[in-house]
Amino acid sequence: MKRIKYYYFDEENDDFGNFGINTKVTPDDYDYNPKSKWWRFWKKTVYLLAAPIVFIGEFFILGGRIKNLKVLKPMKKRKEGYFVYSNHTSPVSDTFSVPVLSFPRSTYIIASPDSISIKGLKTILRFLGVLPLPSSKRSYINFVKAINDLYKKGNVISIYPEAHIWPKYNKIREFKDTSFYYPVKLNAPIYVKTTVYKKKRNGKSKQVLYMDGPFYPNLELSSKEAQKELRDRVYAQMCKRVEEHQSYLDKRYEYIKVNSKEEVRTEIIK
Repeated sequence: MKRIKYYYFDEENDDFGNFGINTKVTPDDYDYNPKSKWWRFWKKTVYLLAAPIVFIGEFFILGGRIKNLKVLKPMKKRKEGYFVYSNHTSPVSDTFSVPVLSFPRSTYIIASPDSISIKGLKTILRFLGVLPLPSSKRSYINFVKAINDLYKKGNVISIYPEAHIWPKYNKIREFKDTSFYYPVKLNAPIYVKTTVYKKKRNGKSKQVLYMDGPFYPNLELSSKEAQKELRDRVYAQMCKRVEEHQSYLDKRYEYIKVNSKEEVRTEIIK
């Protein structure tokens, strides 16, 4: 059986999900939210065509189960959207799960510029709602404006504050409060989606997703203080879920802390 060892030094910045992509920067004039009728037509068409594939992939192929969906009931009649914050342990399930739980609302996923660096897929990923992080001040202005517009039109914004994928990792990594700027600015509700791994008889693991919320920013605090306070609540909730359900590390994976950046690597043992 193949085993994979991940040697890490910095849990906030080490990335084990790049897959050899030659990452390009997000262009200054990147249009995050095109307004043309043709764009909107094709985006809606591709999104609806992809929806059955997403449902089948999440529930039948990946075996995903989503618990505590009842917490989303207050959002059913809400005109504006909401945010979902998740731990980042799977490139496929993390992408599929939020559109599944938020359907029929459209979901937009904030991702690294890797998403616009994959030749032949970048346009489809845009249709599916991927928003690449900005690479400059100019693209950042367009990015923030797009999030504001999409939120106000009732869409769901999906964010992975851990930023980098650690496959099947069973703990919560430290993350910054930077990504909590948006719900604080908009006074928006957020939900926490925590992927927990359960042990199977063969020593492998299966995922169970837990929803919690809504959480709202504390507007009695300053903007920076509110970001940190909201981040701390989200982090605590994620940690609570993995601890109370004893999230299990698949026997095929191992994470090892090293003493320097130069030692960071991935080893595949057959």
